[in-house]
Amino acid sequence: MKKIGFVVLIMCLLVSTGFAQIGEALGKLGLGGAKPESSYSFSSSISYKVNSVDKKGKSQWINTKYYFADKGTAIGMKIIDANDPDVKKGMNSMDFMILDIGNAKMFNFMNNDGNKMVMGIGMRPDKLTEMVEKENDKISVTKTSETKNILGYECEGYSIKSDKDKSDVIMWVSKKKVEPLANLGEQMGKAFAGGSFGGKQTNYYAYNAHPELAKIAKEGRGILGYTSKTPKGEVVEMELTDVKPNDSYSFKASDYKSMF
Repeated sequence: MKKIGFVVLIMCLLVSTGFAQIGEALGKLGLGGAKPESSYSFSSSISYKVNSVDKKGKSQWINTKYYFADKGTAIGMKIIDANDPDVKKGMNSMDFMILDIGNAKMFNFMNNDGNKMVMGIGMRPDKLTEMVEKENDKISVTKTSETKNILGYECEGYSIKSDKDKSDVIMWVSKKKVEPLANLGEQMGKAFAGGSFGGKQTNYYAYNAHPELAKIAKEGRGILGYTSKTPKGEVVEMELTDVKPNDSYSFKASDYKSMF
């Protein structure tokens, strides 16, 4: 039976649905009160723009920046622009978000008129494993003959089919390495080597991994675009807008008090 690897699954969710939606999904599997590190340092970044068009033709877009570390499995996120007034308003109170996959923790850092608070979630490995296993046989990944150039990267099209979602989905994957994502894959391999989340895998590529997605991750190639069209006419398009292999950024988490 083909299964999606946990890390690859998270990265696919990250680029296709956005960080907040991942937090909502994984939050249901977690325990409150997780504590962040005192600070986080990042060395590279990638930005994506996601544009959603509903069946009436109304468009809503959001531009998000993701930060990656040289060593470590924490991914940082910050919304940098949006066209929805409510989202833009929320940007003023949401300072930063961190998803530390290797340590199974997620943090939302908020600032309300100078009152800095953090909400932490410690995710349960057994529940994460259960979530992954529920994806058994529900997804297929097929390489197509389609190609596309995204921000100078030549990409190949992959058709994604799911038993639960009847949308027409194309995922655009770079032919060559994308350094920030390649480095993340390397760090994940180290973090998951030796038995995290179950104790059976020799590395995370071998853990319940869909062969095609695992191959993409292992080669350091990046998911740089995503197009989804539903039978109702709704369209979601994601595309890379910026890559910075050298982008130093530090976030001081110790300034924030726990909400729990």
